Amino acid sequence: MSHSTSLSLFAAVAAFSLASPLAAQTRSTIDVSSLNAAVVTRQDRSRSVVSTALTSDRALAVAGTMGLSADGVASRIAALDEAGTKRLADEILAGGDSTVVISTTAIIIILLLLILLTR
Repeated sequence: MSHSTSLSLFAAVAAFSLASPLAAQTRSTIDVSSLNAAVVTRQDRSRSVVSTALTSDRALAVAGTMGLSADGVASRIAALDEAGTKRLADEILAGGDSTVVISTTAIIIILLLLILLTR
């Protein structure tokens, strides 16, 4: 075989092998029903986090000072859409993390200023 023929043959084999779908692209390790169940579980968990936080005695006392009854809080939680429930649950679970980050950042900046000023 000549050099150009073998090069053409190599190019053709490479093109056909790259054009066909790979084995990993034709099947999934997780079926669609499992994925749907995971999404529903996450949504239920988010709603549970929001409901637990907003129906606590402390939260209901604050709601009472604002003129909102426990039933009013429950109905408003039920009226939240998926995106609102997820956002609210993320905010509840985040807690006071930003305070720690800000104070750590402030300490680092102060130390850097001290180092620069003492030189």
